[in-house]
Amino acid sequence: MAKSKRRRKKRRNIKIGRLLLVMSIPVFMLYGLFSAVGWVFDLKHEPAQLPQSEQQQQSLVEAGYQNACSTEDLAKLTRFGIDVSQFQKAIDWQTVKEAQVEYAFIRVGARGYVTGEIYEDETFVANLNGAKSVGMDVGIYFFSQAVTEQEVIEEADYVLSKLQGMPLELPIVYDFELPADPEARGHNLSNEELILQAQRFLEHIEQNGYKGMLYANPQLYPIYESAGLTERWPIWYAEYETESPQYCDLDIWQYSDTGEIPGIDDHHVDLNLMRTDFQAQ
Repeated sequence: MAKSKRRRKKRRNIKIGRLLLVMSIPVFMLYGLFSAVGWVFDLKHEPAQLPQSEQQQQSLVEAGYQNACSTEDLAKLTRFGIDVSQFQKAIDWQTVKEAQVEYAFIRVGARGYVTGEIYEDETFVANLNGAKSVGMDVGIYFFSQAVTEQEVIEEADYVLSKLQGMPLELPIVYDFELPADPEARGHNLSNEELILQAQRFLEHIEQNGYKGMLYANPQLYPIYESAGLTERWPIWYAEYETESPQYCDLDIWQYSDTGEIPGIDDHHVDLNLMRTDFQAQ
């Protein structure tokens, strides 16, 4: 009797096991179906892979055509020159001239980052007279930190007062550079303010008989370009440690700030390449 009960119980367990197995088959089938659908869905939504040539072109666009200037465009930049300030201290201009330097941009003055006071470059008069005495083409630049339209006109008037009508072979340059110091007066200027101030300075210079020029770098160039200033005025563009600048069709490319020139012994000097046919007038 006990054996008969055990056999019936065993048969009942087998039936239950078979029933559970039969019931589980549809579950596994549904799981497999959903997994397959999900795999196909993912496959269809996989990001498209651009051909290598299109990837390269896309990267150029994203980088603003960095290093994409044509050989012909760069070949126009052949005239070699420097720009100087009191940081270079006393300069032997005859020796500089003999080193094949064709022109110089000389800092006339600057406005303080924090104080906002305008001051004359300590070597302006000596550099201006020295460069002119050896027959070098000369341009002037002012380092601006103006934060209002009134201040930028004050800077332009300051430059004009120092020149007193003296003729120049090259332009007067508006050189504003965004300060990294958060305590600096010009740290939080808007793009609109930067554009307006550059425009007012250069317009005021030209109204008084001089040619104006705009100094820019990779940070400022697109801001000025957005307002058409790079089309309106010649561009002196600074970008270092590259074989070709990020922006093309430049008038002057300042390609180094660590140059060494005979006749300038106390400090590195900025080196520039100018379009062969460029002149102020």
